[in-house]
Amino acid sequence: MAETRGVVIIGGGHNGLVTAFYLAKAGFKPLILERRPEVGGCAITEEFHPGFRCSKLAHATGPVRPGIVSDMKLASHGLKTYTPEVRVLSLSPTEHPLALYSDSGQTQQEIAKFSTKEAANYSEFQKALANIAEVVNQLMKMTPPDIDDPASSNVWDLLKTGRKIRGLGDKDFYRLLRWAPMAVADLVAEWFEGELLRGTIAAQGIFGTFLGPWSAGSSAALLLRAAADGNPAGSV
Repeated sequence: MAETRGVVIIGGGHNGLVTAFYLAKAGFKPLILERRPEVGGCAITEEFHPGFRCSKLAHATGPVRPGIVSDMKLASHGLKTYTPEVRVLSLSPTEHPLALYSDSGQTQQEIAKFSTKEAANYSEFQKALANIAEVVNQLMKMTPPDIDDPASSNVWDLLKTGRKIRGLGDKDFYRLLRWAPMAVADLVAEWFEGELLRGTIAAQGIFGTFLGPWSAGSSAALLLRAAADGNPAGSV
């Protein structure tokens, strides 16, 4: 009996399309089932009023991995990305709005308007987050090894990851172990006092999930997003 190489993917959103691409590249024959006339899911740009078009759900590209963009040759298909000067603007009914920039120095100047202590803490937090994100990024690139029969490539990947972890140093290694299972609301509260700043950064731990800021493990979501972009304000 011939080997069946077909895979059915329910939903033609961006995740389903990427999955289908890699399955096809591996020799499978994926079939995508989508109820709407267009594929793309939350990444679809549609006209909501004559002459006005926008993404109806995704307000940012999210943590798009460069390897996926390269493998799928998305630039040759017209993909263009723009990095705005302001990453996120948080409004408040009681205080001045808070803008977090792509540039760390600008962000610290902005936070210093509220608190110089918070600005200094933000700098240290960003450095720690970016450092830990390198390890998380390495883990995300790995194919989970077969524990019973690991290939030589699996062993090599594990060794590289181990080297990355050793490179964290004791302080950030402890932070990695401690932060991952934490609620993101508790994590940001250890670093910042201002509700506006805490809420802005904590949002990165629940965006695109069914978690709340006090959900255990929501800090892990923040670390996963940081793997693609270590800016605490999130990816653009």
